[in-house]
Amino acid sequence: MSIDRERFSALLKWFMKTAPRVDAVVIVDRQGLTIASESNTQIDEDVIGGVSTVVDQVLHRITQEFKSGKFGTGSFDTEKNRLIFVETGPQAILVTIADAMASIDELYPYVYIMAEKVARILDGRPVSPVIPLILGTSSETSMEKGKLVKIEPASGSYAYKVVLGGEGAVGKTSLVFTFVEGKFETDYKSTIGTSIMKKELAIRGSDATVRLIIWDLAGQDQFKRVRQTYYQNAEAGIIVFDVTRRDTFQTVEKWVEETQRGSGKPDIKLLIVGNKIDLPNRQVTYEEGLALSKKLGLSYVETSAKTGDMVNDAFEMLALALIKTLSLTTV
Repeated sequence: MSIDRERFSALLKWFMKTAPRVDAVVIVDRQGLTIASESNTQIDEDVIGGVSTVVDQVLHRITQEFKSGKFGTGSFDTEKNRLIFVETGPQAILVTIADAMASIDELYPYVYIMAEKVARILDGRPVSPVIPLILGTSSETSMEKGKLVKIEPASGSYAYKVVLGGEGAVGKTSLVFTFVEGKFETDYKSTIGTSIMKKELAIRGSDATVRLIIWDLAGQDQFKRVRQTYYQNAEAGIIVFDVTRRDTFQTVEKWVEETQRGSGKPDIKLLIVGNKIDLPNRQVTYEEGLALSKKLGLSYVETSAKTGDMVNDAFEMLALALIKTLSLTTV
């Protein structure tokens, strides 16, 4: 296994600085051997050294969960620490060592973001080392008198958080990758919790520049609880279904409701996207997608992440809708 120690070091330092009440973080391989680690000065080095022993106790169950198609997770409490294990793919496990009184609900949003980034580094995929501060955690640096600290963009440019919802394997990650990188990612990897990517685009017909911070949310049921945290502070969203799988179309309304509820904004700007129109075995017609979008009062676009058809248009439509809303509210 090739190890990019420089990227791991930067990532682990961000995690330690951002995640609440974390004393150390360790990445171990399947044999429990340490790949990379970072800790504060207070934690006993013996605790980090003993991780491999604990891994032996939970590795079998985690491995079985991974083989069954789920991402294995587990936790182990000691007198002084709380240990959280998350599968980062077939090669390694992320172990977070936190204060014994740390809240699982506060930690998991950070841990899943970290696990996704570790998996990307191990696979040689592009990834930023930045771990964002998340509204609603106990991290004091993310809050100022109970409000999220927001950096205002320069005049003439706008920054928005956009969430992507939809069932697993509908092509959300491929859509984002095609939009951001301009190419189709053939080696599909399921998202662990969430993946965050950014792109700036110029709005045609205006001088405005929009920066989209795109949170690609894992669609599996096991991530439903942690997704509620990721929705916070979102200003727009895209709900994706696979036109070749009717079951993913039948849950669109549920995803719309979850996004509205999670963001706390019933009027959040949303776009419905029917993806994979390049495939022949279509089960959902364009007319059906359009009818559902009209029922929900939303716009509808069909895309192909593989060919790039209408991918940029979908994100530009959403960005334009956000700009128009801003214009109306600031007159």
